[in-house]
Amino acid sequence: MAIEAAFERLVGTFSAAEETFQGLHLTVNEDRPGDGAVLMVERLGDLVQAMRGWLAEGRAAAMDARQAVTHPLNEHRARQALGRANERFIRLETMFFNEAVSHRAVEGLERFGRQRGGEWFGWCGSVAMALQACRAPLSALGEDILCAWQELSERLGAGSLLVQTTSIGQQIAPAIRRSAHPAYGTGLEEAT
Repeated sequence: MAIEAAFERLVGTFSAAEETFQGLHLTVNEDRPGDGAVLMVERLGDLVQAMRGWLAEGRAAAMDARQAVTHPLNEHRARQALGRANERFIRLETMFFNEAVSHRAVEGLERFGRQRGGEWFGWCGSVAMALQACRAPLSALGEDILCAWQELSERLGAGSLLVQTTSIGQQIAPAIRRSAHPAYGTGLEEAT
């Protein structure tokens, strides 16, 4: 895959995840029954808002990285921006799995729905389904971030040089890739 395509796909995956988390936001905040404020519900709303913030920051960083890999490649900016996108994703993923869909959180949501009954029971079921729907976009984000790192690494490694010190001095030659099979050496040989 071309590096530009990998970064374009990453931006698209961030956007798709934002849409899914927007659906979660609507379910948690807009669809909840209107009979009074509940601390657990308010905390869940705040958590969803924080996760949406990490997604928005990650998408902005991915867009910056996408711009940096267009011709001419700005290696430093691409690494920095992809690193920011990756860091935002890690924060989002940690928050999602440790707080939003942890066993304790899901059990508390189910218990709350059974205790309140009525509209709250239905709302809790809808929230659980919306949370479940967020898993696939997070998985896709992880895969696309890895793919972007791989493409960037390959691009940056394509211009490697082999430096070898001899009794005469240093000889610098472009590295030539050969088989990395153990029987044939390391895979890097001196150019002739």
